[in-house]
Amino acid sequence: MAIKISNSLKELIKATNLGLSRDHPLAGWNILTILYHDGTSSIEPITIDFLIRKYNSQYLDSDDDETPITDGIMKHVLDVLTDQAKLVERMSRKIRQRMKNGNYHVSHSAIYRITSSGIEYLNMMQKVVDAENTITSNINQINEYCHLIDILTDLNTDTQTTKLYNYFVRMLNTYDSVMKGMHKLDADLDEIANDLNFNHGSDAAKHLQDMLNKKAIPSFRQLLDIAPKIQSLANSPKFSNRVAHSQQGTDDLDTAHAINDQHAMTQRFRQTQSYVQKQLTRIAKSLDPSTSAIDSSLDSVYLLFNTILKAIELLSREYQHIKGQSIDLKALTAKIDQLLIGYQNLKIESSIPIHLPQDRLIDDPTDLLEAASIGPVLYQANNRIKKIATEADNPAKANDPIDDLTPQKAFMEFKELVMKGHDHAIVDQNLDFQTKVARDEVIRLYSATKYDHYDSFSPFGRPIYSAEILPDTGPIRIHYTNEKFSVYLPHGFQINFEEGEMK
Repeated sequence: MAIKISNSLKELIKATNLGLSRDHPLAGWNILTILYHDGTSSIEPITIDFLIRKYNSQYLDSDDDETPITDGIMKHVLDVLTDQAKLVERMSRKIRQRMKNGNYHVSHSAIYRITSSGIEYLNMMQKVVDAENTITSNINQINEYCHLIDILTDLNTDTQTTKLYNYFVRMLNTYDSVMKGMHKLDADLDEIANDLNFNHGSDAAKHLQDMLNKKAIPSFRQLLDIAPKIQSLANSPKFSNRVAHSQQGTDDLDTAHAINDQHAMTQRFRQTQSYVQKQLTRIAKSLDPSTSAIDSSLDSVYLLFNTILKAIELLSREYQHIKGQSIDLKALTAKIDQLLIGYQNLKIESSIPIHLPQDRLIDDPTDLLEAASIGPVLYQANNRIKKIATEADNPAKANDPIDDLTPQKAFMEFKELVMKGHDHAIVDQNLDFQTKVARDEVIRLYSATKYDHYDSFSPFGRPIYSAEILPDTGPIRIHYTNEKFSVYLPHGFQINFEEGEMK
C-alpha cells in the first residue's frame, strides 16, 4: 500500500524536483519512500524491476494524471539519487530470480537501499512543511542548551558508552532549535518595527518592550556567556576524539561494531571526528564578535542581538509617543455619536494621490510603498494635424433684437409710470412697460427695501436715501410687452431720491 503525503508536502517536493524528472516530479521522493518502507520488510530483492513495478502499481499521482514510469526514466532518477544526492546506495549482489517456469535462477544484480542521509531527508522535508508550527523560541530551550554545554565540558562524562555522543547530538539539535527560534523572533521583530514606522502602536508596545528587556536580553547574554566554553571545545582535538569513541561505546548497535569490522569502524570514527569538529566550529563562529565571523556565519548571535536592541529602542519611542497623547474621551465620544447619527449619508471621496499618474493599474493607489515598483508611465505619441481657421469658418452673425434703442425713452417711461413727484417714486399697482430698461430698474429698486444702506442703487444716475415696503398693496405684476412672462413683486414699495436730477 502506498504511503500518502499531504498536499503541502507534495507541492514542496515538486518545487525541489528530487530526481530531476520533468514528467515525474515526485519520483525521487516516492523511490525514497519505497526504499524506506519496503527495504527491510520485502521478501523480494529491491532491484530496479521491483521499484518500477511498485511505483507504477501504487505511487502514480492520480491528481496530475501521471503516466507509468519507464525503465530509462527510473535509471536516470536512481543515478541522481545515488551518484549526485547520495541518498540511495547501489550495490551488486547475488540474488535468486524466479523464472517464468517457476524455477529460481541465481544472478548478479544491482540492489538499492536508502542511506542515512536519505532517511534524514524524508524526515527533514516533513519538518520543513510543519516549521511554522514547530519553530519557537523559549527560555527553557536556551537553558537546556547551556546545561548540555556544561555536561560536554565535564571531563568526567562517561565515554565508554554512547552517553557523551548522545549528549553532543542533543546539544546540536537544541542549538539548531534555539537559533531557528531566534531567527523567527528576529523576523517578527523586524516586521513589528516596520509596522510601527507607519502605524503608531498601542500599550502593547510597552508589554513587548518588557518581554524583550526581561526575558530576551538575559537569554542572549546567557548565550554569550557560554561562548568561551564552546570555543574551548572547538579548539580541543581531544574532545572530538572522545565523542567519536563514545559513538562506538559498549551499547552501540552498529553492525560493524558487532562483527568487529575494524576497517568500517575506523572509517566511521574518522567521519564522526570530522563531523564533530565541523559542527563545533560552526557554533563557535556564531558566537564570534569579529566582523569576518559575523559576515560569514549564518547564525550570528550578534546580528540577532542587534535587531532586538533596535526593536527595544523603537518600542521605547512608541511608548513615549503614546503616553504623550492626550485624548478627551468625553468630547471624542460626543463626536462619534454625532457622526453615527448621519453615517449613512456620509460620503468620503477617494482622492487620487498626486504622486501617481491616473493611468497606473495597481490594487491600492493610495499605498506609497507601491510607487517605486510599478514602473514608468508609457505614453504613445499621436500625429496631430493643426487646423487653421479662416474667416469662412466664423458663425453667422445673429441679429439680436434691441428694444430700447435710446436710454431717454426708458427714462421717460420710468418717470411717467413710477415717479409721483420730483423726489418720490411709488409702485402700488400693476405696471406694463414698453422698455426693458425701465422694467429692470423698477425690479432692482424693490431689492433696495431689504437693505439699510443704498450706495448701490441709483436709477438713471440718481441716488436714493430710503426704500420702504407698502404691505397693503398685495402682489404687484410687472410686465414687459415683448415678453410672454411677467414678474410679480410680493408688495408695492416707495422710494425717496436724494436731491438732484436724473440723467
